[in-house]
Amino acid sequence: MKVEFSVGQWIAVAAVTLALLTALLGGVVWIIERMDPTREDLEREIRSVSNALTPARDTAGTQRGTTREQMDEVPGWGIHETVAAYLEQSALEVALGAEGRLEGPAAEWFRAEAAEAQFVFIGEEHDVREVPILAGALWRELVPLGYKHVAVEAGPWLGDRLDKFTRFADQQALAHFREATLPRLPNNSVPPISEEDVAFYKLLGSVSGPHRKSAAPLIWGLDAEYRAAPLLERLAALSPRLAQRQAAQSLLEEVGAAERSGDYNTRAFRSAIEQVIQQAGAKPETEVRYILDALRWRITAPQEHTSRDLKKELFLRQYEAAKEEGEPKPRVMFRLGAYHAARGLMHDFGSSTLANFVGELAIAEGSRMLNLAIINCQDTSPGDFPRPCTWEQQRALQPFRSAAVADWTLFDLRGLRAPLRQARLNALQSYPAGWEYWNLVMSFDAVVLLGRSEPSRLAGE
Repeated sequence: MKVEFSVGQWIAVAAVTLALLTALLGGVVWIIERMDPTREDLEREIRSVSNALTPARDTAGTQRGTTREQMDEVPGWGIHETVAAYLEQSALEVALGAEGRLEGPAAEWFRAEAAEAQFVFIGEEHDVREVPILAGALWRELVPLGYKHVAVEAGPWLGDRLDKFTRFADQQALAHFREATLPRLPNNSVPPISEEDVAFYKLLGSVSGPHRKSAAPLIWGLDAEYRAAPLLERLAALSPRLAQRQAAQSLLEEVGAAERSGDYNTRAFRSAIEQVIQQAGAKPETEVRYILDALRWRITAPQEHTSRDLKKELFLRQYEAAKEEGEPKPRVMFRLGAYHAARGLMHDFGSSTLANFVGELAIAEGSRMLNLAIINCQDTSPGDFPRPCTWEQQRALQPFRSAAVADWTLFDLRGLRAPLRQARLNALQSYPAGWEYWNLVMSFDAVVLLGRSEPSRLAGE
């Protein structure tokens, strides 16, 4: 039986269909507004991106061989305009007032976000003078919110030395720390040991004091020890028996000579170090135990380094210890290189980053992590300072630089995730417009762009 519709019936069906589509579009806009209220003024840009990407889904297959530059020039996509408009609206000046305290809208944003988080992860560029100054200002805001610990890119022994200096102004511990760091390299002094960094460590303790010796550490060292000679020197000084001291001192002469020549391959002394470790004994969470654990790690085979994730192991050890001290959900500020602070995978190893691990732990704890990158790279030509950008960073940062409102500018990146996901989903067989923003926006919640920066200064420079 053939069913025929009159013109009036067709008009009625079309009207109902249009009404349903209008309601659906309104629902999508409502969801976007609830996901990020700051995007209210960008509805027009988002609609234009969505409308332009719909036909692109059908034609993406014909663009498989298109270059990245050509994809950026596809007319009507609008993602670059959306990014630029969003950044212009969300840019906040990062300003410091009296005593190095945050001021203005950026300070209000940070307080509100940190209050809702359990972990604040700062991804830094090493050897930048402004980084420890800004990190110290952030710590001032975190202490009243209940944050009690700072994780740094140093080994447990150096972390313990820093903790003693930070909490109790132990100058001998600071001297141990200074002597045990690697020689200064461009953009990569590890652990951070500049004059600004020492001032940062001192500020951590003064802001959060007074401190009890029995309390959980303020500083958590979450990395390997980079040199063996300082470990052996300190072990010899702490050894109660003459035979132990002599064994450590004898080995120290050989290891020290190798390090002075630039050779830090401690595994060449594996047998002798194992004997020193066997002779020594130490209780858990003591300085000697930190030294012995560090020596064990330095002679561990490379394949074991690959199978284990030291930073995560050390973090969990400190985290559980803080819980045993009575903190239900220890609140921690992390200050490590941006490589470790990004969500996702470590490009060099394939395992998840420390920040990704911490973010997943926060979910399990019913809380969340806030991670932000401090960026000061410039251009792509080689140079010692600032660190040159990668070609992807250089392209991605162009609209950020245009939207910057001060020497230090904060951008909340989360409002860009929805339109970038949409652009990517609608160009699965080719590079979508806006591909250069993806890693930055998906890896970090926020960015502080340093328009001007200076290299950090070591003592005596």
